[in-house]
Amino acid sequence: MLRIFYISLLLYEKKTVHGCMLKLPALLIVVFFLASTFATCAANENCCYYPSIKSIQLYKDGFEMSPPIIQLDSKERLRICFDDLDQDIKRFKFTVIHCEADWTTSTDLMVSDYINGYREENIDQYAYSYNTTVKYIHFNATFPTANMQPKLSGNYLLKVYEEDTSRIVFTARFMMVESSPVVTEGNVIQGTRMSDRNARQQVDLLVKLNGFQVFDVGHELRVVVQQNGRWDNMLRLSKPRFARSDELDYRYDEAISFNGGNQFRNFDTKSLIAQSERLARIVFDTVYHVFLLSDQPRTFKQYSFEKDLNGKYFIKNEEYAENSSTESDYTWVHFFLPYPAYITTGEFYVFGQLTDWQMNESNRMKFNFDRKGYELNLFLKQGYYNYMYVVKEKGKLTGDESFIEGSHWDAENDYTVYVYYHASGTYYDRLIAVNFLNSIQK
Repeated sequence: MLRIFYISLLLYEKKTVHGCMLKLPALLIVVFFLASTFATCAANENCCYYPSIKSIQLYKDGFEMSPPIIQLDSKERLRICFDDLDQDIKRFKFTVIHCEADWTTSTDLMVSDYINGYREENIDQYAYSYNTTVKYIHFNATFPTANMQPKLSGNYLLKVYEEDTSRIVFTARFMMVESSPVVTEGNVIQGTRMSDRNARQQVDLLVKLNGFQVFDVGHELRVVVQQNGRWDNMLRLSKPRFARSDELDYRYDEAISFNGGNQFRNFDTKSLIAQSERLARIVFDTVYHVFLLSDQPRTFKQYSFEKDLNGKYFIKNEEYAENSSTESDYTWVHFFLPYPAYITTGEFYVFGQLTDWQMNESNRMKFNFDRKGYELNLFLKQGYYNYMYVVKEKGKLTGDESFIEGSHWDAENDYTVYVYYHASGTYYDRLIAVNFLNSIQK
């Protein structure tokens, strides 16, 4: 549902025509633009369908920077957080859908097969923003609940909706891993192909079954490797190079490699009074506008390590705020990447958790012919953010960070290894092991 109040607030920007400052008048065009932006997501992806919903976070309760992975049949909980910039109180609910290892819906399962108890829960914890120029309502909930417990391990899609499931607000992926004897060991090394040695990282893996029975490795076991929080370049591994009685060997496989990329860029809006080093200026006009320093391509620059969050962000207001969830303001953040000419073979995107690791119309950069560069404005809550620039070529699903950021084999990256098991005669993919690797920590 598109709210006129929200649209007029969210898309307030100034344009200069013959030296005069004008407000953007084409409200109908805005409505159709937003409708197309928030209704073009693929199935079972992280996706927001309401433009008034911002700052969606899903993480292990108590660990804001953690991925949304918890252990089945444990006391661990996921926390769901988001803001609604529309001031009308809504009745939000959520449910979960079981998915296969490739994130397609587990169509052979009924809801009662993977959920014990109720099929939906209310999100009834909310609080109004306080001392902010942009008013919003902050919602949060935890899962599993006393009335809604998952019964199976695997991939899940959280679906938040208003009143009934036909009015989907947003969807978000999470995982439930079961306790099993299976463990993985691995290292991230320099790419072994001659063409990869300077730019790519190779992941060497051993899957130790420790007595877990797998009768047909090629059909029953699936191993997936994820870099940082990205979904676009995940690798689904084929058969191991060697399968021993109790061990699967994926080492020295040149196909299990990723661009090393570069350290993520960052900006800090925890304070809107004290200007941090990456900010050019802060302007207030109805809402805050934060102008970042113009970024420069790093394609051919020498690699330099700078500690980062590997694409994540966290919400924080450090100006006398007791609760950053409700006392952090929203700002327009203005990105600009100088570039000599418009590229016709692909699109530029601001990429990271701040854009939900997606490449869609909401974070696609536009080329400014007068300024000679790509620009984008994002409406973001106060905090500390990582981001990078990626280019997605036409017809491809994967973003290429090396085009602007460069790619270095010795860059620091996080990797997550998922091991799925689908026994013959069963109806779903179990998640039996998860392991975390880092490219510089051995």
